[in-house]
Amino acid sequence: MYGKNDSGRHFNFITQSRFLTIPNITLSSAFDTIYLVPLHGAISTYVDDTLNAGDAPFLSSVHNILKNYSTHRPDHGSIQFAGICACSDDAGVHCDAGPYAFTIAALPLTPPLSSPFADPKSLHFLAAKLFWVGPVARPDIPTNATQLANMPSPTGADARRANDTLATLIRLPITLHYPKLDPATLQASVFADYSGSAVSPLPKRQVGFLFALVDASHRFFLLHSASHRPHRVCRGSCAGELLALADAVAAALDVRLLLQELLSRRIPMAAYTDSSAAYDLITSFKDPTDMTGKNDLFMLRRALLDGTIRALHVVHGAQNPADALSKPTFARPAPNDALNEALSSGMLRPLIRAHTTSADYRNAPRPRAEA
Repeated sequence: MYGKNDSGRHFNFITQSRFLTIPNITLSSAFDTIYLVPLHGAISTYVDDTLNAGDAPFLSSVHNILKNYSTHRPDHGSIQFAGICACSDDAGVHCDAGPYAFTIAALPLTPPLSSPFADPKSLHFLAAKLFWVGPVARPDIPTNATQLANMPSPTGADARRANDTLATLIRLPITLHYPKLDPATLQASVFADYSGSAVSPLPKRQVGFLFALVDASHRFFLLHSASHRPHRVCRGSCAGELLALADAVAAALDVRLLLQELLSRRIPMAAYTDSSAAYDLITSFKDPTDMTGKNDLFMLRRALLDGTIRALHVVHGAQNPADALSKPTFARPAPNDALNEALSSGMLRPLIRAHTTSADYRNAPRPRAEA
């Protein structure tokens, strides 16, 4: 908290009670900082900052509350914060990291690049700067940043990789688009991938996933992406794939609940993996040989059984956009281009090899118990 005598904290408590005076407003059961009126609008609060969106009557009610505070300066249309730009128009909202990238300086390189880097802290500092832009505007960057930040003994080659990542940020500008989708055909799509094996060093193992809101036209906008080390040891790649998919589904549940509260309708979820082994385990009744993935497997089976996941799909590895979140660009083999293609085209339509729906799984014949 900041401000004299925790002023921001007290401000937050005061405004909470005033927001509740808006007709039919309720506190979201998914997030305790979000208030909403179903089908009309929502308010998100963080200490003394608020973000609100909705129809004209809802916004008018919020304005009548906030106008009593001279500390608030409303921003509309285009907003820039810490170098990240967000603008809105009739097509939707767009986020861009262009101005931020030009404020970052590259690292000095001294040959030979195979020798230890002279200033590891500066490399980790650059990785942290790169990571900042990822969750907001460049989901293709955090994988590199995470790998570089976790280098225990970086070399000059690692510093060059950091500079290459920065150059990519500047040379290939990508704008995240949040278009207006068809509310009647919305679906939450979850993609997950894992990179690593039983013999891979821990810094080289990576979990990556994303989830997006998609409509029948296959237009989408990204709700969340993640790229990080696995939070527990996976003895094999299949257990890692199960962990990544379970993490992705778990991360999507709260956001989906919020959207369902706001739209007053159920939003189905589809999960995608490029691991045939993980898909076969989830859709069968086999026990895993690698017990480190047992809990994730049972969680995913339960989600498919009760309809939390409406359908589970296995896609071609070249079509999985989460691949770029589990492998850095300097990995060999390099990640596919599915994520960049999706971000550039605004369309998310992977090639599906096989799928199982919740209804199919519930009605599948169970194996007979042995006598």
